[in-house]
Amino acid sequence: MEKIKWLLKEGERWLRPEKRGAGLMMFYKSARVEYRPVGVMGAIVPWNYPFHNVFNPLLANVFAGNALVVKVSEHASWSSKYYGRAIKACLAAVGAPTDLVQIVHGYAEAGGAVVTGGCDKVVFVGSTGVGRAVMRAAAETLTPVVLELGGKDPFIVLQDADLSQCVPMALRGAFQSCGQNCAGAERFYVHAKKYDEFVKRVVAAASKCRQGWALAPNVDCGAMCMPNQAAYVQSLVDDAVAKGATAAVGGAMDADAAGQARPISHWSPYDRVGVVNADP
Repeated sequence: MEKIKWLLKEGERWLRPEKRGAGLMMFYKSARVEYRPVGVMGAIVPWNYPFHNVFNPLLANVFAGNALVVKVSEHASWSSKYYGRAIKACLAAVGAPTDLVQIVHGYAEAGGAVVTGGCDKVVFVGSTGVGRAVMRAAAETLTPVVLELGGKDPFIVLQDADLSQCVPMALRGAFQSCGQNCAGAERFYVHAKKYDEFVKRVVAAASKCRQGWALAPNVDCGAMCMPNQAAYVQSLVDDAVAKGATAAVGGAMDADAAGQARPISHWSPYDRVGVVNADP
């Protein structure tokens, strides 16, 4: 709702034509910038926030006068059908063409069709590797591309940090949505003078973190969505521990709960282990 409120309040103002100075050499002319619809936008979005990842490009593009083709993750196909019906109903309610927004399902070939099939501009949200492939394919037709790619978001704790504020932020950054968050904190660099106390507080809090079914009572953290992803994270943990890191909390998945990865805190002086550099 906040995004809708912002667009309704600010959108028209930012899309109005803007005057520009023509300069001394062109004093007899006037200059302005006009914002015009791109046409058909393509968006390839991930699975981690199924509603938001469709809703986000939809709002801005329809407001700006564009049509939109959204290729959802194959892991979010079921829920996207519900959103598609809701979108069509909203478009019909305001007298707009109900096919102005299209949702596409499929695997890599469906994403490739969005990139190479004639969209005037493409937005991709996902891994760095697939982002490179999207850019290569779009380059063939000089289709403009916007990439929001994965990374290893650093959380830096400085010498003057207030740990009573910093530690809860760090825990949320690491454990929100069981780490499956676009801007989740994945590596922590702590000033030497704050290190011991920071570790002490984080370990104490993580030890009390309750993991289980997200809709159950008294649960702080749900599961990772895909078992293969949880297994990959476990391999990074194992690699780090084998190279000298310490798993201060947990360290292994719960064998009795598929997809459950117990909260883990790593304290390692090593920058060369996979858990520091790999994008899970």
